[in-house]
Amino acid sequence: MSVVAGIHAVRHALDSGRVEELLVEKGKRHPRINELIHLARREHIRVAFRPREGLDALAEGARHQGVVARLRDHDRVNTDFSSWLDGLDPAMQPVVLVLDQITDPHNLGACIRTAEASGCNAVIVPRHHSAHVSSPVVAKSACGALARIPVFEIGNLARCLQALKEKGFWVIALCGEAESSLYQVSFGGAVALVAGSEGKGVRRLVRETSDQMVRIPMPGSVESLNVSVAVGVALFEIVRQRSS
Repeated sequence: MSVVAGIHAVRHALDSGRVEELLVEKGKRHPRINELIHLARREHIRVAFRPREGLDALAEGARHQGVVARLRDHDRVNTDFSSWLDGLDPAMQPVVLVLDQITDPHNLGACIRTAEASGCNAVIVPRHHSAHVSSPVVAKSACGALARIPVFEIGNLARCLQALKEKGFWVIALCGEAESSLYQVSFGGAVALVAGSEGKGVRRLVRETSDQMVRIPMPGSVESLNVSVAVGVALFEIVRQRSS
């Protein structure tokens, strides 16, 4: 069963109706926690009080602030990607963020948060060799975005990109060695933006499946950006172009 930790993340989960049980640290008193307890009981959600050590274990290192929520099964990850894609209209210029093997849960959560903030239609991650979307650290870093944007875990990322292309998406991968600059690209139509991990970048097969590779110009001397920063730069360039 998935969990979210921290006052803000738990409040978002309660508001979206996904909480099965609210767990509160014994002896913890705070007006915002009292409000969460009131909301849970109003919706007939179980409320239990646990020692801090129990919440620490459930939160898996995330700062829980004395409150953790258990979510209903399957409320974190969407599984029916094919049905979702079939119902999508490419003429509406959807944007999908594809994250290739982002293993740091803070980065994955931050990327999902940025995707939702920029108006992305969905986030796609590989089922294996990636931070787990069910991680409390991902949920806390996403800051409520998991309740607002579909996230799909896919077994074969290259095959998924091919399906997006057949639907009419233009697949653009962020690669530091690419010749084209992000700012030379027109982001009209349906777009799938692919970003890889800081260490390995986008994998070879995923790059080969992409339609185009672009880089973010960096006048300074550092070799790379944090992936969540790079994703933010690219997604909000799409927002900028479509707003002008």
